[in-house]
Amino acid sequence: MSIDIPRRTVDELITLYTVEPEVRDIYTEGRSDKNFLQAHVIDFTNNPLCTAYAVSDRVDIPDGVLIQAGIMVGARGRIQWLAEQLAARIPNHDSVKLIADRDFASVGADDSSDIHGLIYTDYSSMEAYALNESTISKLLGAALGVPQHVSAGKVLVAIKSTLVALFLIRLCLRESKTGVRIPPKTLTKWDVDKHSKDSVIAAFRASLQTLSADERNGVTLESLVTRYEMYEEKVGGDVRNFSNGHDISLAIILYLKTHCGHVFNSDVRRPFQSPKVFEVLLMSCIERRVLLKEPLFKELTTWASCRID
Repeated sequence: MSIDIPRRTVDELITLYTVEPEVRDIYTEGRSDKNFLQAHVIDFTNNPLCTAYAVSDRVDIPDGVLIQAGIMVGARGRIQWLAEQLAARIPNHDSVKLIADRDFASVGADDSSDIHGLIYTDYSSMEAYALNESTISKLLGAALGVPQHVSAGKVLVAIKSTLVALFLIRLCLRESKTGVRIPPKTLTKWDVDKHSKDSVIAAFRASLQTLSADERNGVTLESLVTRYEMYEEKVGGDVRNFSNGHDISLAIILYLKTHCGHVFNSDVRRPFQSPKVFEVLLMSCIERRVLLKEPLFKELTTWASCRID
């Protein structure tokens, strides 16, 4: 999919924000986040100078620039690098807000530096804003028509341990620097009702088995489990701080398939068995009144509405 937006260099952006300080631009990691903020922030500002962009669609930031700066390559790294550049070259600017997922910062594994203009999601990901009874109730009732005995409260309680486990497994695999990921088959067979450490060990074992011995860089099943247990000690409180965004839809699907799988039998709802498709449905069930209670959305709404006359 091509986006008809001219990509700018950071020098061009510096010039733009210096000459036209009334501009209000929001940069996000990806297009889904961009569309989400467009719907819940920008569309309510009545400010024609406020625009949202996925950072890679708008700004030309080569991977080499990130590597040279010691920043992890990816959308989050691009957001961080751009924030640093703007803060250094136009101090105290008010033209840009850069939104990054908090990711693994809750267990001290990702940077959450205080950089002017950079705002982190209140929880680990944008999708985590859906983890509340209001949103899940709307999803279950209006969108899926599940039986009444499958309540939002039950779903949230049931998927908590799965979300935390997958969050920590993904972190440990990332830090192994092997490039390996949890095999899709392991994810689709995850049992949300019988989660245990055995499930974690099985996931690590299946992940390692996708690599040859010389591709593992000395990483073993035991070393992965040890690191998992180290991070597990740092988990506590709100599950939204320990949930990988894309795992949320997966966990809900797994629960529903176990407890009321018939909801996916119709031709209309069958596509929702795909986590990517389900995620679109889930995020559309979040109501703005719920979001406006969150610090990120309070700050963005106030800032985006300000106009220089």
